[in-house]
Amino acid sequence: YSQRLDQKGFGANHDGNISVKFDEVLLATPTAVSKGNITADIIITLDKNGNKIDGIGKPFSEIKLHLAAYRARPEINAVVHAHPPFTTARGLLNLPIKPSIPEAIVSIGDVVPVVAFAMPGAKENDEIVANVLAEVDVFIMPGNGVLAVGDCVEQAYLRLELVEHLAKIDFYARGMGTPMSLANADVANLMEKRAAIGLGPKKKATSSFLETKPIQEQQQLNDIKKIILEEIKKTLQSLPS
Repeated sequence: YSQRLDQKGFGANHDGNISVKFDEVLLATPTAVSKGNITADIIITLDKNGNKIDGIGKPFSEIKLHLAAYRARPEINAVVHAHPPFTTARGLLNLPIKPSIPEAIVSIGDVVPVVAFAMPGAKENDEIVANVLAEVDVFIMPGNGVLAVGDCVEQAYLRLELVEHLAKIDFYARGMGTPMSLANADVANLMEKRAAIGLGPKKKATSSFLETKPIQEQQQLNDIKKIILEEIKKTLQSLPS
C-alpha cells in the first residue's frame, strides 16, 4: 500500500507514512524513503511508545500522530497518512467534504472534516486526533494532508483513496454548476446502514469542528466560478468571428 500511495500521486518526496498494529508492536514505514521504494525488508518494528525495536531505518517524525490515533481508537489496527493533492488543497481552504454519493456515506460517513491547524509533532495534535476520531474514521489536516484509520491497512488506505476520489468529483462538479446534496432523511438512513454493518455510529457527526463554514465556502466557490467564467470569456473573445 505504500507503493500504491506513490502510484496514485498521493505524496511527493518522502511524504506519507503507514503503520500497522500487531498486539504490542507496530510495523511502520521508515522515514526519508519514498513510498514507491518501500519493500518488506526495510519495514521497521516499534514498541507501543514509538521506540524502534528492529529494522535498519528510523521512525518517521509524525509517529506521534499515529500513536495518538491508536490511543483514541484502541480497536483500530492501521493508520495511513498521505497528501493526496485535491483533498490537501481543500484542507488549505478549510473546506470539509460532505459526500453526495450514497455508497460513500456508507463507507466513510456523512462528512470528512477539516480539523484545527497544528504544526506536525505539536502536542495539540493529541487532543485534535482524540476528538475527531471519536466521530469519524478519516479527516483532513490543514497543510498536512489526510489521515485515515481502519481495522486493517487495506481499509485505512481505501478510505483515504475514496476521500481523494470524492474531492476530485466535487472539484469537477463545481466547475460545471452547483452539485446536488442528499436530503437529511436519506443521509440518516445511510448512516443507519453504515452502523448496521459495523462501519461506524448511525448518528450524524455533531462536534463543532465538523461544522462547515457556509458563508466562507460559498464566497470561495463564487470566486472560483468567477475565474472560470472570465477564462471562458477570454477564450471566446479570442476565437475568430
